[in-house]
Amino acid sequence: MTAQTPVSPRRRAVANGLGRLWPPILFALLVVACWWGTATVLKSTVVPAPGAAVKGLQAELGNPRFRASVLDTVRVLAIAYMAAAAAGAIAGTLLGVRAFWSRALLPLVYVLNSVPKVTLFPVFLLVLGLGDLSRGSFAFACGVVPMFIIAAEATRGVSRTHLKLAASLRVGEIQVMRKIVWPSALPAIAGGLRLSFGFTFLGLVLAEMFAGSSGLGQELLRNVSIGRMENIAGEVILIAVLALAPTALLTWAERWTAERYGHNA
Repeated sequence: MTAQTPVSPRRRAVANGLGRLWPPILFALLVVACWWGTATVLKSTVVPAPGAAVKGLQAELGNPRFRASVLDTVRVLAIAYMAAAAAGAIAGTLLGVRAFWSRALLPLVYVLNSVPKVTLFPVFLLVLGLGDLSRGSFAFACGVVPMFIIAAEATRGVSRTHLKLAASLRVGEIQVMRKIVWPSALPAIAGGLRLSFGFTFLGLVLAEMFAGSSGLGQELLRNVSIGRMENIAGEVILIAVLALAPTALLTWAERWTAERYGHNA
């Protein structure tokens, strides 16, 4: 009987990574194939072919105004998302460890989260006016609420036995947060970071469409008004590409956190 050669952890990690990559790649290729088939059958300007969409995007990227709009969107998105992630995670964690305040405030936050955010944008526009402040604040509001809820619920789910044991040993609050609360809540918070990014990006594009002077949302609305379907499809592709890299990174961080701290939950 021959002994099997042990597989190194590095090779196993690479194999697992490739195994996770091929399903979304295959699905993306299937979507493109369906898109191309639909455009070929309909032969309509309303449904441009993928090649026409790429050409439209190339033409847009040759315009300095469009490139400036892309940079504006990326800049405001980065600021709004980092602020929403930090504020939501910290505030949610601090609220979740306090039973009275979590019972009192979380239902109100759930009600606020159920309200369609787009209906609140006129308030941001009226108070903050046109510009980066209003669209950035709206994007922040769209991302911070789900991040806050996820962090608060994750913290509320920490084992009360561990907390009571720490209290009986007179462990300081900071040490309790570092040694018990954060390790237990981190897997859920990592998932919240990924979801918060999507909501923040969505809120920013909506704000740019309604009242932006620049940005991808404004460029998208401009092409809608003049009926440039190939440019619209190209901008949708660009938005998907801009969202892909951060989402993939946050997904990897979520899996790593679950493997590293999942046993503490």
